[in-house]
Formats: sequence, C-alpha cells, structure tokens
Amino acid sequence: MMEAQVHRGPDGSGLYQDTKAVLGHRRLSIIDLSEAGKQPMSNEDRTVWVTYNGEIYNFRELREELVRQGHQFASKTDTEVLVHGYEQWGIDGLLSRLLGMYAFGLLDARASSHRLFLAKDPCGIKPLYYYYNKEKLLFASEVRAIMKSGMVPDEISMEAFAKFLQLGSVPAPYSSIKNVMALPAGHYLAIDEQTSLKRYWDISAHLARSLSRKEVPSAEMAITTTRALLEDSVTHHLISDVPLGVFLSGGIDSSSLVALASQRCEKPLSTVSIVFGEHDYSEAQYACAVAQRYHTDHHEVLLKSKEMFEELPRIFDAMDQPTIDGVNSYLVSKTAKQIGLTVVLSGTGGDEVFLGYDHFRKAYAWEAIWRSFGMLPSWTRKGLSKSAVHAGNLVGKMGAEKLAYLEVGSDSNLYLLFRGLFSPRQIQRLLGLSEKECEALASPPELPTAPDRSLLTSFNALEFTHYLQNQLLRDTDVMSMAHSMEIRVPFLARPLVEYVAGLPARFKFRSGVNKSLLVDALGEDLPSETWKRPKMGFTFPFSAWMKQQAKELQAASIEQKLIERKAIEKVWRDFKEDKLHWSRPWALLVASRVMQ
Repeated sequence: MMEAQVHRGPDGSGLYQDTKAVLGHRRLSIIDLSEAGKQPMSNEDRTVWVTYNGEIYNFRELREELVRQGHQFASKTDTEVLVHGYEQWGIDGLLSRLLGMYAFGLLDARASSHRLFLAKDPCGIKPLYYYYNKEKLLFASEVRAIMKSGMVPDEISMEAFAKFLQLGSVPAPYSSIKNVMALPAGHYLAIDEQTSLKRYWDISAHLARSLSRKEVPSAEMAITTTRALLEDSVTHHLISDVPLGVFLSGGIDSSSLVALASQRCEKPLSTVSIVFGEHDYSEAQYACAVAQRYHTDHHEVLLKSKEMFEELPRIFDAMDQPTIDGVNSYLVSKTAKQIGLTVVLSGTGGDEVFLGYDHFRKAYAWEAIWRSFGMLPSWTRKGLSKSAVHAGNLVGKMGAEKLAYLEVGSDSNLYLLFRGLFSPRQIQRLLGLSEKECEALASPPELPTAPDRSLLTSFNALEFTHYLQNQLLRDTDVMSMAHSMEIRVPFLARPLVEYVAGLPARFKFRSGVNKSLLVDALGEDLPSETWKRPKMGFTFPFSAWMKQQAKELQAASIEQKLIERKAIEKVWRDFKEDKLHWSRPWALLVASRVMQ
C-alpha cells in the first residue's frame, strides 16, 4: 500500500505496528525537513499515533497553547499538534480548532481496545478512502493503495459508475470500487467496538445566515472584513520550508492571490501559466500583465494538442478516480515541478465562495419562477420537459437532453440542468438499464440539511459538497501529487468561507462585475483588465483537439465493456456533428481507461 503512494511522498516512509493496528506513511517534506518530522508520529509515551496528509496553517498558535498546557514537542512540524491536540481536547475539540487541509488517521492505543479516528477537512481538500468489515479496516489517500493490499474484492461499483455518468465524477461517499468508501468532507469516522460517522462541519449552516435579516453588516464592513480574512489566509498559506509559487491564469482568482502573496514575500514570487496557440482559449496577455505589475518570476508554457495526447497515458495512470476534469491540473503541476516548485497556491474555490459561476446569478434571479414551476402538478412538469427536450433536439440545441431533469421539481434536479453530464435516459441507454434501475443508481444529489434555503443557497451548498469536493479538489490533489507537489487553496480557509457564506447575496452580485465582493476587497491591487472582461475559466481547446483524434479516441472508448457499444457510437457521432459537448465523449474515454 505504501509503495502504491510513493508519488505522494517520495522523501521518506515510516511504519508503526502493534498487536491490533499498522499505520504507514509516505512523506512529502514541506515543514521541518529533518528526521524529527517523520510519520507515523506519536506523543511522548507512544500511546497516540497519527499518519496524516495536509497542512495545519494555525499550528504555531495551537502549539503555543498546548505548550502552556504542559505538552512537550519533539519537532517543529504541524503534524505533532494533532497528537497533543487530541490528548488535550479530544477529537471534537481538536477538529473545531484546526484551520487547514487535512486527512488523517489517529490511533488511540491507551485503552486495551484501540480506537481509531479517520478525519477529513471541512471542504474536502485532501482525500481519504476506507474499506471496512467486521474483520478489518483499511484506509489510504488513494483507492489504488487500498486495492494493492490484495484484501479487497476488485469489483466496479455500478452506482458509482452511473453517478460518474451523471456528474462527471464519483461523489462521496462512493468510490469506483464496490464497498470502498470516500470519507465525506467535514466528517470523521470513529472505529472501536462499533463504527460511527459524524459530521462536524456543514456549509449549509453558514449559508442559512445569508437569508437572515439579523445582524447584517454594512457593505463597507463586509468588504473590509473580507479583505482582512483574505490577507490572513494568504499569509498562513505561504508558510513553507520548500520553494513555493502561484498558478497564474490571468483571471480574478489567481490574480488576487498573486497580488496578496507578492506583498508578503521578501523575494519575487514564482508564477506559472499554460497558454495555447488557439487565441480564444489563451489568457496569456492577462497573466503577463499581472506578472509584470507584481514583478514575479513568471514561467509560461505553450501547450499544443500533440503534447497533450502524448501525455494522455500518464494522465490516465494518475487518475485514481474517473473524472472529466484534471488534465489542466496535471499539466500545470508538471510544469511547476520542472521549474523547481514543491508548493503552489491555486485559486480553486474562488468561484464557489464568491459566487462566480453564471448559474449562481441565474438561481438568484429565477427564485420565484422556479418555485412556481415546482408547484405545478408532476404530469404538467413532465409534459413541459419532454416538449422542451423534443424542441431542443429538433433545432440541434447542444445539451437539450438534460432538460429532462426538469421533470422533478427539486433544487437538486435544477442543479443537474447546469452541472449534470448525461441525462437519465442517456445513462439508461449507455448502461443498458431499465428505467427503475437507472432511477435507483443515478438519483439526484442529496442536499445538505438546512433550516432555511433559497435556490441560490441550494446551488451553493451543492457546489461545495459535489462539484468542488468530488471534482475540482480531488483532481487538484491527485494530479499534483502525481508530480509530488502540494497545491494549497487559500480561498477555502475556513474563517473566510464561513464569513462570506453568511453574507447576503446582494453583497456578492453587482451588474457587470463578476465576483464583485472579491473585486471590491482587492480594490486597486487587482488590475482592472482581469475583471473588466468575460469570465473564461481555465480549460483547454478540447473540442477541436478531440475532433483531430476522434477516430482513435472513439475506438478506445469502445473498450469499456460495461457501456453499450451503440450508445457509445451515438455519443461520438453527435459530438462530431456539434450536437454534444466534448465532455460527454471524453467521459466515455475516461471510463474505458480508469473504470475497467
């Protein structure tokens, strides 16, 4: 299992074993590069042990508090805060104090019956998977490591497969392997004589405050506080004993990080960009403008389709779980590693926190219309959605099949209209299922519980628990770790997320300005050319590139035996005729390479 994760920790390894448990660790040295930082790590009397991946950004403050309580530290790492913090505060008290990204297994061997805790950070930045039955528990950062144990049946989860076709990624708590589970964000699992899963953090509780009319700050106070929280987050995320840089696309999020980080670095900040020959996809001019303004050590790599396709076998090898995303993260991480970086800051999470996606704005505007539509009789909704699908197909509208999600009047179904990959009927055809089988396997995403909810807060919660956790963050982690790199995401600092989530929506929307609260918080530090233009997003010219290689890619897609061949051929045919987005045939190619 440890050998399967060498890429995640090439700098060393460690092992702890007693009569009931074995903990292993692969180390990527970031803070305290000495041997004192080795894991698994224990307390003074070797009764509490931890194996951990991530960064605790407030570890120095927590360490000082623990020293005052009488705890003795043997290293300068953030890791050691976990064992002493658990001793002092227990698991709930520890997790309530941690600010950072983390996945860890903590073993308490003080009693005759050992107790193990598996914990994951609030937003799900770091992955953690486990397999549990009455005889054993296995856990790791990647599913492939669990499978290398030889102790888990290698059987594809059909529910995970169907949900991948629905969402473009496998949602927690599922994984591509049956009975191997993904620990959800903001949860911990406690294992002793019995097993219990507990949620300790929920974005919905903070989003509900945005609907309250009590204690609403002024717009000026909201901007000032947001700026202070951004500065604090970036300062903490710059803590490192190895070379650090920033991914710079030229958009609002990455440009904001460069502006804030440059003001806190004593020497020029390293920045990395990928650019394309296809002008419509290249943000090179904006990235260069930001790099020049802040005098960064800027590295720009021109990517062509030939290089991308040559790298595909290694990209698929790096995918621990199937995803329609991640290629961009893999290639920009490779570039960053080549210029000598080990830690990189990324703007991931900025759109979720500051409501940067277009469907957030639509949800805010469509609240009354959608509630009225949801109140219609089910037969009326079904009739209207079927008519819309038919009309869309007649005029060749791309993605018209997804209008079928409107048959059910729930917020989750409307969310799938924007975030869904294939429609229920398309999934049914692809997997050769009956309608009832498809409904059971590909049910809509479950909304987190919330005392109050609007369409906007529903969308925002689903973005955190699904798209952000299961796709963006998971891909960012696994693709960067394929190059033994750590990516940090300052926009997902817990205090910043909680504060902004609780602000009224009117503070976050302004006509003609995307992510207006972030733009206002940065003020003159953010070059106007980064936000006075249409949002692009960091993506590749996939459609044009895939059409160049369509014959070979389609042939590879057919190798996935669980998908109906005729359905695969139809997807590729529709794509080549511009009736289907490139992500649909790409998903089938991914399935043929990652879910075998």
